[in-house]
Amino acid sequence: MTTLSIADRKLGAVLLDGGYITDEDLQRMLVRHAEVGGRLADVMIDSGVVGEKRLAHAIESSLGIPAIDLMAVEPQPQALATIPGHVAQNAAAVPFALEGDLLKVAMLDPLSTLTIEVLEDETGYDIEPYQAMRSALNWRLAIHYPELGLTPQRPDQAAPGQERLGDYLVRRSIITPQQLEAGLKFQERTGEPLGQVLIGQGALNDEQLYRALANQQGLEFLPDLSTFTVPERVLEVLSRTDAVRYGALPLGQQEEGYEVVGYDPRYFAQVQEQIGQPVQFLMSLPTQVEKAIERFYPAPAPAPFRDEMQSLYAGSGGQAKSLTDVIMEMGFADSEDIQAAMQQQQQGGARLEDTLVQSGKLSPEMLAQSLATQLGYEFIDPAKNPPDSGVSMLVPEATARRYSVVPVRLEGEALVVAMKDPRNVFALDDLRLITGREIVPAVMVEKEITRLIEKYFGSKDMAELNQRLLEESRERQKLQESAGAGDMDTALDDNAVVRTVENLIREAVLQDVSDIHIEPTETELLVRYRIDGALRKHASLPKGSAQALLARIKIMGGLDIAERRVPQDGRVRFRKGAIDIDLRLSTLPTVYGEKAVMRLLQKAENIPEVEQLGFSDHNFRRYLEVIDKPNGIFLVTGPTGSGKSFTSFSTLKRIAKPEKNTTTIEDPVEYEIPGIMQSQVNNAAGMTFAKALRAFLRQDPDIIFVGEIRDGETAKIATEAALTGHLVLATLHTNDAAGAIVRLEEMGVELFNIGAAVIGVLAQRLVRRVCKDCAQPTAADPEVLRRLGLSDADIQGATLMKGAGCPRCGGTGYKGRTGIHELLVIDDTIRRAINSGKTATDIKDIAIEEGDMWTLRTDGIHKALQGITTLEEVLAVTSN
Repeated sequence: MTTLSIADRKLGAVLLDGGYITDEDLQRMLVRHAEVGGRLADVMIDSGVVGEKRLAHAIESSLGIPAIDLMAVEPQPQALATIPGHVAQNAAAVPFALEGDLLKVAMLDPLSTLTIEVLEDETGYDIEPYQAMRSALNWRLAIHYPELGLTPQRPDQAAPGQERLGDYLVRRSIITPQQLEAGLKFQERTGEPLGQVLIGQGALNDEQLYRALANQQGLEFLPDLSTFTVPERVLEVLSRTDAVRYGALPLGQQEEGYEVVGYDPRYFAQVQEQIGQPVQFLMSLPTQVEKAIERFYPAPAPAPFRDEMQSLYAGSGGQAKSLTDVIMEMGFADSEDIQAAMQQQQQGGARLEDTLVQSGKLSPEMLAQSLATQLGYEFIDPAKNPPDSGVSMLVPEATARRYSVVPVRLEGEALVVAMKDPRNVFALDDLRLITGREIVPAVMVEKEITRLIEKYFGSKDMAELNQRLLEESRERQKLQESAGAGDMDTALDDNAVVRTVENLIREAVLQDVSDIHIEPTETELLVRYRIDGALRKHASLPKGSAQALLARIKIMGGLDIAERRVPQDGRVRFRKGAIDIDLRLSTLPTVYGEKAVMRLLQKAENIPEVEQLGFSDHNFRRYLEVIDKPNGIFLVTGPTGSGKSFTSFSTLKRIAKPEKNTTTIEDPVEYEIPGIMQSQVNNAAGMTFAKALRAFLRQDPDIIFVGEIRDGETAKIATEAALTGHLVLATLHTNDAAGAIVRLEEMGVELFNIGAAVIGVLAQRLVRRVCKDCAQPTAADPEVLRRLGLSDADIQGATLMKGAGCPRCGGTGYKGRTGIHELLVIDDTIRRAINSGKTATDIKDIAIEEGDMWTLRTDGIHKALQGITTLEEVLAVTSN
């Protein structure tokens, strides 16, 4: 009798607790598994008890191992090269992505720790397991490892010369085309065999299905096996184990060979191989074959008990309620959000909850809180409950980084460990082994875990680095004086210099900085961070270290370190520990030396959905109507740093569907977005905005994005593109929405073309949000009210809030920013005003009088009265 592995026991309990199978089904499958061995999952799938996709969903929801669609995801060549073909075949695994030291592998059995260890030893990489469907994985093995000699067979295609079952059933009028379509849709969600789906939907019964299968195979169908008798010598050609495994029973022996009845033609070849002699196959119902096997072969020993599996699974934190159910119960997302994320997930292979976060429907904090609630674990906010630094080194750095975990505190002899995902039973097992303690999992936002890991293992004290830089700069100055050289080469590989630059970037990432300013002054090198739109002093470094630090930064950005007289621009890719970020670098000569500014660029997946841009309900509805139009120009305006890029790319994410050809011209390309063709301005090579736009029009575009309209030629071509049926998005530097109309006219675009082409203008600013952790009610300042033109009656019943200052917001009372907007929709009234040459002020007044447009200040005041920002902040960033 085959013993259940720990993975199989966990799987059984997961399926029971999630309601995917019944007690009776499980006991029946355990009996079969005890005989045939292999994976419990395979036994269940082959028996039709649970579909492969439903099983994958159960494992993902309860154990956190995501499923991947190998039909949609093309493995990277560099990933495939890490595992030889024979190893991949033996492990039933296909590597599909290589990210640094992490190898993502699609596996038939991702619960097998032994298989994962074998692959890690073979490749030298950390393995992140994903669930793969059996047929898709076999297809990938065949096409990517030709040395295995396998025959590629796409799961979604019938074998050569064979008609699909569904088509055969329709052709024989056993089912209707509508019933087939409904069955295929359900099969796509669950992975269950089409025949079982059609039976479950009442489209046909068991006998109709298996009689049709027999006819399709050209085999005789036996509806009743109860009257058959089988000689002992005939039964001996097939063991009970093989009979149960393949659903086949020898019935007799003829001159031409043995007669064998079965119900699944997929296994007839294996039965033929086991018998080793010619076989004539017949078909019957599964229930008939199984009853006959029980009648002619001895019964097996009893299977393991349910309680044993449940107790084992309970220790791993399993819960009956799914994470998506908890997310909806907590009000973080609705069923429509979940359905949309499930559709998106089918292509990407990520976990459903990660897909929700990437789409902007769910914040990482919401996900962590939902996961903690689902699993019954503590949710830890390090700002409110700082971890005990005394236990930080109980987990080695490599382990902390590998599993994204950080020790929090001791509870008796047990160690409380904050994790992104406590469902990772492999991480828990390793932590117990490494620390020698019982592990109490807790949930923390991944970003906060990364901060703590970098704090404990990555950063170096700035005061120590400052002292080393000061000593080295003094030594360098002495060498210069003794050598009589006015300007000698800097030791660019100094460890202190390298560590200082790395530390500045690392700290900037962890503090949500948007820009790093490194500024030489008469007496020092000043480092300032821009946080939530405001510059804050971060450090003062020795004046003598300026040249070495700037040289190091320029090397990282691929700039000319010998050229200090002219500005230079570059791009830095910074990878260190858990941090991976791009920075845009700009240098500028000043009277005290070169200044450097590095802008930290968000990754494309971090660009929010339009719902997260801070639109008021009034503006959001109208904004969606505008961007949904098939052609015209939509302009986003505002000064530098007002969030135009985020809004533009968020809009592109919404409207750039796969069936659309979307092309952009930018200076430079800040966010690389899959599915969009992006080009970059190169003035030296003659690649200007205008030249790129002309080329785009010959590329059959649907949507065009222009990073900035800077000159009349670009403005005219963009207008022509909009008038010829294209949707054009562009940014423009104007103070308000109506000013964009005048700016286009000044650039030489005729008024009647502006009125015909422009469909809307969005002016925006960014205001700081009141910190949620220290927000408290406040009274309005009379002077601020006067300057905003508000009376006490205007703020009656409002919720004015102000941050008192806390560690989370750095004592400022603000944390994060949101947009305030002025949306001018070009309707017939506004179009007539444009065509008649009205001024920007006149157009603005007309739009306000119609009641549709809120000014930037009006929108800001509404957000202040809701407690989102403050009246002082609105006053600071808006004019009348």
